[in-house]
Amino acid sequence: MEFVAIIFMVIVLLTAQFLLFAKNSFRHFEYTCFFTKDEVMEGDEVGLVEIVSNRKWLPLPWLKSELSTSRWLEYAGSQSEVVGEIRYVPSFFALKSYQKVSRTWKVKCLKRGVFEIRRVDLVGSDLLGFSSFSYSAQVNARLTVLPRPLENNDLICLPRYLNGDTVVRRQLLDDPFFVAGAREYTGLEPMNRIHWNATAREGKLMVFENQYTSRNNLSVLLNVQQRPGKAGSMDGDDDLENCIRFCAYLFGAAAKEDIPFRFLCNGADSGTRQPVCTAESWGTAFALEQSRTLARLMVDNAKKIDLFLQEDAAFLSSAQLVLVSTYLDENLKAFAREKARYGASVTVFVCGRTVPGDYEDGTYSLFLLRGSEKKEAQPL
Repeated sequence: MEFVAIIFMVIVLLTAQFLLFAKNSFRHFEYTCFFTKDEVMEGDEVGLVEIVSNRKWLPLPWLKSELSTSRWLEYAGSQSEVVGEIRYVPSFFALKSYQKVSRTWKVKCLKRGVFEIRRVDLVGSDLLGFSSFSYSAQVNARLTVLPRPLENNDLICLPRYLNGDTVVRRQLLDDPFFVAGAREYTGLEPMNRIHWNATAREGKLMVFENQYTSRNNLSVLLNVQQRPGKAGSMDGDDDLENCIRFCAYLFGAAAKEDIPFRFLCNGADSGTRQPVCTAESWGTAFALEQSRTLARLMVDNAKKIDLFLQEDAAFLSSAQLVLVSTYLDENLKAFAREKARYGASVTVFVCGRTVPGDYEDGTYSLFLLRGSEKKEAQPL
């Protein structure tokens, strides 16, 4: 009889603690996670902070959180599992009464993109681990990973292809920053234009002779379609990612030289779901915004490049055009020749395989992006 009573008491206690934990495990409980930085570059490390808070007398002897993030975020020291494009990262806690615990993961950003964590699944157990209880915490962790510019030690972009001002034969006003020499004073020039060294040398008043200049503008056109005639692309391809990184380099170079530029791409911006066609602007802030556009760029299901050239880039007009692609076909070559005939200086950068037929009539300059190797195509 005593044995039966003991068994009964054990069952009652187990049931009571089960009901107690089932009802109260996630009451007065808080979970949040966030990245320590909002924006980084490819290859950088960032922290992901998890904070769990148990604001009640009932302890949580075992708690598991499972993060569902992109496979391109690598968590140091974790036993993560990658399934397709998702990386599952488990994390374990044990909380006493009224205890707050934080944990910081070191996360390495392997690829550009905009990564979000909106929900975290949590699993707790009772005191003896016989039963488990689940809970979904809503969070808002967001990280933008910018493409790391393909530096010019990997590809030398000659200065003549990126010039902010060009000397022209005639303009409305001369440029006070471009001095061609000295000429004789006519009496109409202000005193601050007198060239005193030339005056002392010639024995008469001489003034600065300035040149006429015109401001160049640049259009960067990126083709994310990786196969001629097909709208789809192979997501994650290294050649395409190098093209994107090279565009980031061009944005920085244009901003450094104070060149107005615009960006066009047949890939869709994940924010607007439309192909990218920006207005012309200049400066570091604009270059950074276009790098953010590259981070948001979706390369799968891109608009066919021939349709994009006909509908979105047909009336493109600029002094310099840089076309970046993983291949070069007849449509792209015809577009480059057409813009060159209208007076644009056209440069084509190809990251991928080309054939001798790509080196044609010399109306445009062709470069091959192949790691640290640089080749300039010569017309046949």
